[in-house]
Amino acid sequence: MLAVTIHILEFITLALVGLTAVRLRRLAGNEHVLVKAPAQNEMPDQPIYVGTPSQGQDYQQKMECLKLAQAFAGNQLLEIKRELYNLNAEQPEWLREAVGLYLIGAIDYIGKKNHCETKSRKELIEIVLKSNLKISRDKAKDFFVDAVCREPESDGDKMVIAGAQAAKSWLETKLVPNNFRLQTRVQDWGVLA
Repeated sequence: MLAVTIHILEFITLALVGLTAVRLRRLAGNEHVLVKAPAQNEMPDQPIYVGTPSQGQDYQQKMECLKLAQAFAGNQLLEIKRELYNLNAEQPEWLREAVGLYLIGAIDYIGKKNHCETKSRKELIEIVLKSNLKISRDKAKDFFVDAVCREPESDGDKMVIAGAQAAKSWLETKLVPNNFRLQTRVQDWGVLA
């Protein structure tokens, strides 16, 4: 009986040594991703893990803008959602477009105010529209193109400008004047009856 137990323990030990060797081989195969950790008193000159999403100040700036943009959008959409119950369910496309253009103006203003690059602002717009209006990334890009290529003094132009003015007021005072609120604007434009 003792001999059987010893053979089982030998087998388990060999299996553990084999498993350790396999894991070490996999780890060695990924060495291009990992960087040598700095000594305790030495400052790293690059991130420990290379290839992570954007790092540094630009990334922090973008995340701060995203938080602000999501908060603004949620605040403005709350009244619309209360009135319509579900903005995403079978509402006319032009309602989503009106809301999208308003939010594009606001998000772009928030990004500019926080010194985000054009590419980052465009990404923020796509993320916020996609998450709040439940539209595809392609549809968010279409709304973005509509906002960029709008005719001066058109309804689309007025929606984008109203969104920017609302965001400006919101950033300064955390309040949006009644005449710039999303609900008021869509009612004035005849989008909501």
